[in-house]
Amino acid sequence: MNGRRLIALLGAISFFALLTGCQTDGQSNTAGESSTAGESSTQAALDAATQTGTLQVGSPPVDAPSTEISMPPPFPNDTEVPSPTPRVDVTEIDVIDHDGFTRITYRFDGSGSVFWKTEYVSEAIRAGDSTVVDVGSRSILQVDLMGVQSDSSINSVSHEGENITRIDSAARNSAILQSFVGTVDIRPAYTVSTSDSPSQLTIDIPTAHS
Repeated sequence: MNGRRLIALLGAISFFALLTGCQTDGQSNTAGESSTAGESSTQAALDAATQTGTLQVGSPPVDAPSTEISMPPPFPNDTEVPSPTPRVDVTEIDVIDHDGFTRITYRFDGSGSVFWKTEYVSEAIRAGDSTVVDVGSRSILQVDLMGVQSDSSINSVSHEGENITRIDSAARNSAILQSFVGTVDIRPAYTVSTSDSPSQLTIDIPTAHS
Protein backbone atom coordinates (compact mmCIF):
# COMPACT_ATOMS: atom_id res chain seq x y z
CA MET A 1 0.00 0.00 0.00
CA ASN A 2 1.55 3.33 -0.99
CA GLY A 3 1.93 6.22 1.45
CA ARG A 4 -0.89 8.28 -0.03
CA ARG A 5 -3.45 5.50 0.26
CA LEU A 6 -2.35 4.69 3.83
CA ILE A 7 -2.72 8.33 4.88
CA ALA A 8 -6.19 8.47 3.29
CA LEU A 9 -7.29 5.31 5.10
CA LEU A 10 -5.99 6.50 8.46
CA GLY A 11 -7.73 9.83 7.92
CA ALA A 12 -11.06 8.13 7.26
CA ILE A 13 -10.78 5.97 10.38
CA SER A 14 -9.79 8.92 12.57
CA PHE A 15 -12.58 11.09 11.15
CA PHE A 16 -15.30 8.55 11.94
CA ALA A 17 -13.97 8.36 15.50
CA LEU A 18 -14.60 12.13 15.79
CA LEU A 19 -18.10 11.94 14.34
CA THR A 20 -19.85 10.25 17.25
CA GLY A 21 -19.88 13.32 19.50
CA CYS A 22 -20.99 11.22 22.46
CA GLN A 23 -20.04 8.18 24.48
CA THR A 24 -21.30 4.80 23.35
CA ASP A 25 -23.09 2.57 25.84
CA GLY A 26 -22.19 -0.80 24.36
CA GLN A 27 -19.56 -2.87 22.59
CA SER A 28 -18.74 -2.08 18.98
CA ASN A 29 -18.82 -4.84 16.42
CA THR A 30 -19.52 -4.92 12.69
CA ALA A 31 -21.51 -7.69 11.03
CA GLY A 32 -22.34 -8.42 7.39
CA GLU A 33 -20.92 -6.76 4.28
CA SER A 34 -20.89 -3.23 2.89
CA SER A 35 -22.49 -2.50 -0.45
CA THR A 36 -20.55 -1.59 -3.57
CA ALA A 37 -21.70 -0.08 -6.85
CA GLY A 38 -24.27 -2.25 -8.59
CA GLU A 39 -25.07 -4.25 -5.46
CA SER A 40 -27.27 -4.23 -2.40
CA SER A 41 -26.34 -5.50 1.04
CA THR A 42 -27.90 -6.16 4.42
CA GLN A 43 -26.18 -6.04 7.79
CA ALA A 44 -27.79 -7.47 10.92
CA ALA A 45 -26.49 -5.87 14.11
CA LEU A 46 -25.47 -8.65 16.45
CA ASP A 47 -26.44 -7.60 19.98
CA ALA A 48 -27.18 -4.11 18.66
CA ALA A 49 -23.57 -3.62 17.61
CA THR A 50 -22.00 -0.68 15.80
CA GLN A 51 -22.01 -0.87 12.00
CA THR A 52 -20.17 1.07 9.30
CA GLY A 53 -20.17 0.98 5.53
CA THR A 54 -19.97 2.83 2.22
CA LEU A 55 -22.66 3.34 -0.42
CA GLN A 56 -21.83 4.51 -3.94
CA VAL A 57 -24.55 6.83 -5.25
CA GLY A 58 -24.62 7.42 -8.99
CA SER A 59 -21.47 6.82 -11.01
CA PRO A 60 -17.95 7.08 -9.55
CA PRO A 61 -15.70 9.82 -10.99
CA VAL A 62 -14.13 8.70 -14.27
CA ASP A 63 -10.69 9.91 -13.19
CA ALA A 64 -10.56 7.91 -9.96
CA PRO A 65 -10.16 4.14 -9.47
CA SER A 66 -13.44 2.55 -8.43
CA THR A 67 -11.72 0.61 -5.63
CA GLU A 68 -10.07 3.60 -3.96
CA ILE A 69 -11.80 6.50 -2.21
CA SER A 70 -9.68 9.49 -1.22
CA MET A 71 -10.51 10.96 2.19
CA PRO A 72 -9.36 14.15 3.89
CA PRO A 73 -7.25 13.99 7.07
CA PRO A 74 -9.07 14.54 10.39
CA PHE A 75 -9.81 18.11 11.42
CA PRO A 76 -10.61 19.65 14.82
CA ASN A 77 -14.22 19.30 15.87
CA ASP A 78 -15.01 22.99 15.31
CA THR A 79 -13.49 23.16 11.82
CA GLU A 80 -15.38 22.88 8.54
CA VAL A 81 -14.47 19.52 7.05
CA PRO A 82 -14.18 19.03 3.28
CA SER A 83 -15.96 16.02 1.82
CA PRO A 84 -15.48 13.79 -1.20
CA THR A 85 -16.80 15.45 -4.36
CA PRO A 86 -19.19 15.41 -6.07
CA ARG A 87 -21.62 15.66 -3.14
CA VAL A 88 -24.71 13.51 -2.52
CA ASP A 89 -28.08 14.98 -1.50
CA VAL A 90 -30.26 13.42 1.21
CA THR A 91 -33.64 13.96 -0.40
CA GLU A 92 -35.91 12.29 2.16
CA ILE A 93 -36.05 10.52 5.50
CA ASP A 94 -39.06 8.21 5.42
CA VAL A 95 -40.50 6.38 8.45
CA ILE A 96 -43.10 3.62 8.03
CA ASP A 97 -44.49 1.13 10.57
CA HIS A 98 -44.74 -2.43 9.26
CA ASP A 99 -45.96 -5.63 10.88
CA GLY A 100 -43.23 -6.44 13.40
CA PHE A 101 -40.84 -3.56 12.68
CA THR A 102 -40.42 0.12 11.84
CA ARG A 103 -38.45 1.04 8.71
CA ILE A 104 -36.40 4.23 8.46
CA THR A 105 -35.21 5.02 4.92
CA TYR A 106 -32.67 7.64 3.88
CA ARG A 107 -32.98 8.40 0.15
CA PHE A 108 -30.12 9.88 -1.87
CA ASP A 109 -29.60 11.68 -5.17
CA GLY A 110 -26.50 12.87 -6.98
CA SER A 111 -23.16 11.18 -7.50
CA GLY A 112 -20.55 10.28 -4.91
CA SER A 113 -19.75 8.04 -1.96
CA VAL A 114 -21.75 8.06 1.28
CA PHE A 115 -19.90 6.86 4.36
CA TRP A 116 -22.27 5.77 7.15
CA LYS A 117 -22.10 4.65 10.76
CA THR A 118 -24.80 3.44 13.16
CA GLU A 119 -24.40 2.84 16.89
CA TYR A 120 -26.23 3.09 20.19
CA VAL A 121 -25.13 5.99 22.40
CA SER A 122 -25.83 6.95 25.99
CA GLU A 123 -26.76 10.56 25.12
CA ALA A 124 -27.89 12.36 21.98
CA ILE A 125 -25.20 15.05 21.72
CA ARG A 126 -24.81 16.80 18.39
CA ALA A 127 -21.26 17.02 17.13
CA GLY A 128 -20.03 20.55 16.62
CA ASP A 129 -22.23 22.58 19.00
CA SER A 130 -22.66 19.89 21.74
CA THR A 131 -26.44 20.40 21.81
CA VAL A 132 -28.18 17.67 23.86
CA VAL A 133 -31.25 16.38 22.03
CA ASP A 134 -34.22 14.89 23.89
CA VAL A 135 -35.80 12.14 21.81
CA GLY A 136 -37.89 10.79 24.72
CA SER A 137 -36.75 7.19 24.49
CA ARG A 138 -35.24 4.27 26.38
CA SER A 139 -32.30 3.98 23.97
CA ILE A 140 -30.77 6.18 21.28
CA LEU A 141 -29.50 4.98 17.91
CA GLN A 142 -27.11 7.47 16.30
CA VAL A 143 -26.80 7.56 12.50
CA ASP A 144 -23.92 9.46 10.88
CA LEU A 145 -23.85 10.09 7.12
CA MET A 146 -20.68 11.65 5.66
CA GLY A 147 -20.27 13.07 2.17
CA VAL A 148 -23.87 14.35 2.02
CA GLN A 149 -25.81 17.58 2.13
CA SER A 150 -29.43 18.01 3.17
CA ASP A 151 -32.25 20.50 3.34
CA SER A 152 -33.27 21.75 6.78
CA SER A 153 -36.85 20.59 6.17
CA ILE A 154 -35.87 16.97 6.94
CA ASN A 155 -34.00 17.76 10.14
CA SER A 156 -36.70 16.48 12.50
CA VAL A 157 -39.25 13.71 12.05
CA SER A 158 -41.82 13.07 14.78
CA HIS A 159 -43.09 9.52 14.93
CA GLU A 160 -45.11 8.18 17.84
CA GLY A 161 -45.22 4.50 16.98
CA GLU A 162 -44.72 1.12 18.62
CA ASN A 163 -40.97 0.98 18.06
CA ILE A 164 -39.51 4.50 17.90
CA THR A 165 -40.40 7.84 19.48
CA ARG A 166 -38.87 10.37 17.08
CA ILE A 167 -35.94 11.11 14.79
CA ASP A 168 -33.90 14.29 15.22
CA SER A 169 -31.47 15.06 12.39
CA ALA A 170 -29.14 17.99 11.89
CA ALA A 171 -26.41 18.89 9.43
CA ARG A 172 -23.03 18.76 11.20
CA ASN A 173 -21.68 20.99 8.43
CA SER A 174 -21.94 21.01 4.65
CA ALA A 175 -20.69 17.41 4.50
CA ILE A 176 -22.28 15.47 7.37
CA LEU A 177 -25.83 14.63 8.46
CA GLN A 178 -26.28 13.27 11.98
CA SER A 179 -29.49 11.65 13.23
CA PHE A 180 -30.66 10.40 16.60
CA VAL A 181 -33.39 7.76 16.63
CA GLY A 182 -35.25 7.24 19.90
CA THR A 183 -36.30 3.63 20.45
CA VAL A 184 -39.16 2.38 22.64
CA ASP A 185 -37.30 -0.83 23.55
CA ILE A 186 -33.86 -1.00 25.20
CA ARG A 187 -31.19 -1.34 22.48
CA PRO A 188 -33.20 -3.50 20.05
CA ALA A 189 -31.12 -5.41 17.50
CA TYR A 190 -31.52 -3.65 14.18
CA THR A 191 -30.80 -4.33 10.51
CA VAL A 192 -29.12 -1.98 8.03
CA SER A 193 -29.67 -2.43 4.29
CA THR A 194 -28.29 -0.42 1.38
CA SER A 195 -29.35 -0.28 -2.24
CA ASP A 196 -27.98 1.57 -5.26
CA SER A 197 -31.16 1.36 -7.35
CA PRO A 198 -32.83 3.29 -5.85
CA SER A 199 -29.98 4.80 -3.84
CA GLN A 200 -30.99 4.48 -0.21
CA LEU A 201 -30.01 3.29 3.26
CA THR A 202 -32.64 1.47 5.30
CA ILE A 203 -32.72 0.73 9.03
CA ASP A 204 -35.27 -1.77 10.36
CA ILE A 205 -36.05 -1.63 14.09
CA PRO A 206 -38.10 -4.57 15.44
CA THR A 207 -41.26 -4.24 17.50
CA ALA A 208 -40.63 -3.52 21.16
CA HIS A 209 -41.12 -6.37 23.61
CA SER A 210 -44.12 -5.98 25.84
